[in-house]
Amino acid sequence: MDRSLIWGVSDHQDPPGDRFCDRYRGLADDVAHASAMGVWQYFRQHRKFIGRDAEVEDEFGRVWRGVNGASQDYLGLSSSPEVIGAAKAAIDLYGVHSSGSAPMGGGISLSRSVEAKISLATGLKHVCLFPTGWAAGYGIIYGLVRKRDYVVIDALAHNCLQHGAAAATANIFPFIHNDMSSLRKRLERIRKINREAAILVITEGLFSMDSDSPDFGALIDLKNEFDAHILLDVAHDFGCLGPNGKGLLAETASYSEIDYVIGSFSKTFASIGGFLATNCLSSKRAVQGFSGSYTFSNFPIPAQLGAVNAALDIVFSAEGDELRRKLLSNTTYLHSLLAEIGVIPCGRPSAMTIIPAGSESGARLAYKKLLENGVILNLIEFPAVRKGEARFRVQLTPHHSAGEINTIANGLASTLVL
Repeated sequence: MDRSLIWGVSDHQDPPGDRFCDRYRGLADDVAHASAMGVWQYFRQHRKFIGRDAEVEDEFGRVWRGVNGASQDYLGLSSSPEVIGAAKAAIDLYGVHSSGSAPMGGGISLSRSVEAKISLATGLKHVCLFPTGWAAGYGIIYGLVRKRDYVVIDALAHNCLQHGAAAATANIFPFIHNDMSSLRKRLERIRKINREAAILVITEGLFSMDSDSPDFGALIDLKNEFDAHILLDVAHDFGCLGPNGKGLLAETASYSEIDYVIGSFSKTFASIGGFLATNCLSSKRAVQGFSGSYTFSNFPIPAQLGAVNAALDIVFSAEGDELRRKLLSNTTYLHSLLAEIGVIPCGRPSAMTIIPAGSESGARLAYKKLLENGVILNLIEFPAVRKGEARFRVQLTPHHSAGEINTIANGLASTLVL
């Protein structure tokens, strides 16, 4: 079998050699070969406006056109005239630069409106903004947790959460994905070791590689029983799912039962950036004072905040309710088409339809054929998921037509190798 179908970036994570350039030459060679073969699924670049269709160029210079099922634009707000106009208006008023980090005067007054709207949606009093969602996840954990503390983290939690925990403390106890009995065992073990230690339990509202969620009621009960804290990452469900777009937690509980909520603007809110929301002002101050990704990063730029501010108005309105209804209708339709060909997506209907694709070799060939057939999707493989369990992630918007969804389903039906 051609090596381009079986190698992975992780194969080159720790090669021998004491010269960096020489050490990673094998990685560069494998990328070049896979790109030439058309099975290098990373680093596509868009050549025009990103919408329901797309025109992309791969690293080898080939151009592909087709239905776009690979954009993290969950409610389709990146094409909203109101959102685009608000971003332009923010540039006209504030310019294109934030001038510095928040502590050094880089903030702009528009951020207060964004923070107030997040506070209103979550019911949490204190909000602070980060330049990216990754910076928020990493920085919030690092800002709060000290080496003597304990982190209990879902084994499939996002990369930024894993890295933030690893940077903050060596006392990390992963628990089996969404398994509350496994979480209980970790908490019991810690309390046997130390009855007084601070414990931070980290999980997500909706996991992006499996489209599933934890048992929020059991999670909150365990937090209370073992006197722990919860950090919940709502990047993929806040604004997009749940009652009035408040996220999946709001189906069964309130954010006041969660200590720390973190989110991202790069999925539902048509921009980039991240946030912390909490009822604890002192914790917010600690994050602002000790998170390098906050203290030493420039504040979000005006265009970001203008877009987010307008998107928040739409998301938490009757228009947002209708967009969510259309999104779930489109997703449900795609699920029904996939069921007809014997493909069962992972998890619950959401903005992400996660489709098992089997081996990396078969998935890469399917990815190439999809591009050739005018379907642009993201192929996910190890280390983002387990080896041998590659998957496609289809990301629809409320604006995709039935015909476009049919094109995606037909492409998968004719190319997917399971």
